Amino acid sequence: MDIASFSSASNTSRPGRAELEAYWQRFGIHRASRQAEMTTLSTGWPRLDRLLPGGGYPLSAVTELLYRDAGIGELTLLLGTLAERLACQSGRRIALVSPTHSLNAPALATSGIDCARAPVIHCRDDAERVWCIEQMAQTQAFCAFVLWSDTLDYRAIRRLQLAAENATSPVFVYRPLRCATQRSPAALRLAISGRRAGQRLEIIKCRGPAGARLNGLCAGDHASWQRPDTEADLASLTRPRAHNDLPAAEHGRPVPPATNGARHVARAAFPPLGAR
Repeated sequence: MDIASFSSASNTSRPGRAELEAYWQRFGIHRASRQAEMTTLSTGWPRLDRLLPGGGYPLSAVTELLYRDAGIGELTLLLGTLAERLACQSGRRIALVSPTHSLNAPALATSGIDCARAPVIHCRDDAERVWCIEQMAQTQAFCAFVLWSDTLDYRAIRRLQLAAENATSPVFVYRPLRCATQRSPAALRLAISGRRAGQRLEIIKCRGPAGARLNGLCAGDHASWQRPDTEADLASLTRPRAHNDLPAAEHGRPVPPATNGARHVARAAFPPLGAR
């Protein structure tokens, strides 16, 4: 039904509210106070799943992970989802595009990532990175994409969104926290910062109610962080405390002390995963 026919039909019988909302949802339009219907992937962290619309990362969309400092567990936060995608999508791969650090192959394998199915791709600039993901999305051979960049613009992220829809696979983009003030068409934007009691996450944007915060998530339980404790300056991003905020005390577990043998996955403590 196009808009013209819908308007003519409304002249004879006025559509109800449910019918109107169902019609506009076909174009991706929904009420901000309600969660949009979407297919999601579990984050692997039940406390975070409870805060996100649909219970996880959106499947065919871009998710931005905005970190305060590199090495605070931002990649460890994502490894469970990537491992689950590889396990469920036999024969498909995940693409790691332009990581800022040499990736630790043994740490990836320990997290359930088959390194033979996780090619690392280095590109010269954002134009090449976006083009590369678009080409891989057309092959339908990849079940997830992870990209690192601090200079993506609105148009580039929009192209990544279309690539995610084409491949029916998520695109995860790591960007510095300062990019949170920029406009973005990403379906989900998470701000990540490190604290002594664990990670602090804030939902900056999502398809549904936003503004929730999560304190004390210890993504370093299996790989200690290698950066000193820092407090994120979210003054320009903070909102009044949301009704679904979870206090740090609810976590109830101490952060395990760092050991000489433990390294974060983004640190080259072992021979790095070679580029392909």
